[in-house]
Amino acid sequence: DPLAQGRGYGRAFVDFYEAHARAQGCPYLRMDTNVKNTAARRMYAKLGFAEVGVVPCVFNGLEDVELVCLEKKL
Repeated sequence: DPLAQGRGYGRAFVDFYEAHARAQGCPYLRMDTNVKNTAARRMYAKLGFAEVGVVPCVFNGLEDVELVCLEKKL
């Protein structure tokens, strides 16, 4: 939510997600975001995620959505 930006919620989500993945023995963490979501893409890059691809898709009934695939080695 852009109105909650800068309050640490995104970082807290990623911290939780990373801890859970590590506890499950996952060597990588993968997620995606909309290519237009530049704020999230900057945040994920700062947190060590690499953009490994872009996938065109229909998302929740919306045509022509492009998802950026993100990956981080744990």
